[in-house]
Parts: sequence; structure tokens; C-alpha cells
Amino acid sequence: SGLLESVVTNEARTEFEIETRRATDSIQDRMAIYISALQGGKGLFTASQSVERDEWKAYVDALNVGDNYPGIQGIGYSVFVTPEEKDAHIQAVRSEGFSEYTIKPEGERSLYTAIIYLEPFDIRNQEAFGFDMYQEPTRRAGMEQARDTGDARLSGRITLVQEIDEDVQPGFLVYLPYY
Repeated sequence: SGLLESVVTNEARTEFEIETRRATDSIQDRMAIYISALQGGKGLFTASQSVERDEWKAYVDALNVGDNYPGIQGIGYSVFVTPEEKDAHIQAVRSEGFSEYTIKPEGERSLYTAIIYLEPFDIRNQEAFGFDMYQEPTRRAGMEQARDTGDARLSGRITLVQEIDEDVQPGFLVYLPYY
């Protein structure tokens, strides 16, 4: 009885380890694919004098996120804004036809970030337009790690600003710096 129990336990442990490895590999593969999409966006910025809103949209549209990147809510670009630049930044984005644009949440800070491009620009992602991720500690930690290493980094567990439905799901963000 003891020997049989030991054999069954070892088989179960081995099967569990195999499945765990499979799941881990699958997650790592998926993350590598997501990071590749961000690296492509970084390449677009690197190759251009400036990337305009319609060019960012064309890039993300060409990725066919819904089919090729399941689980991604959106792919965005955020900028740092100093307090001295804040008013001019807001006016510049408003002049593009977004009369209600502002950096959210309101408040005085020593440094802001603002999501200025986020595609697909659907009703959910519009909630994050102008959001200052740097003011929230979990997002800020991910941004700082990416900035300091030059590599893609994940935030901790967060609730996306885009979660506007009743069935709120936890999420995370992947940051890739562009200097």
C-alpha cells in the first residue's frame, strides 16, 4: 500500500511538473510575442522624425491585435510631461480635435505622464486617454524598471482604467522605454 501510494504520488508530481513547465513556456512565449509588438512600435518611432496619431493607428491596425494578440486590450504610447509643459501639452492634444482632453487624474505633481496614443481607440481605451500612469505606485514601478534597464518590464497586478463594465478583471501592463 505504501509503495503503491509512493508510485502514484511520484507520477502525479511528475505530471504536475510537466504541466507547470508547459504552462510557463506558453506564458513566456505569449509575453515574447506581446513584447515584439511593442518593439515594432519602438522601431516605428526610431525610424521616424515624429509619429503622428494616424501612423500609430495604422501600425496597430496592421498588427490585427484582436486575432494575433489575444488578451491585449490596447497598444499605447505615453509621454512624460513636466509641470511647465503641462498646459502646452494639453492645448496641443486638444488642437488635434480632442476638446475635452486633459491629464488624468487632476492634481499637482512634480512629473506627469500622459497616454496620448492608444489603439484600438474604442470606448474602453478612450477611458485611458490622457491617464497619468506615473502617479500610481504599481504602474510607476513598472515604468521605472523599464526606464532604468532599457528593457520591457511588467507592472504588478492592476485594474485597467479601461475596466468600465461591471465584470472587472485584474490586468497588468508591459512597458518598453523609448528614449
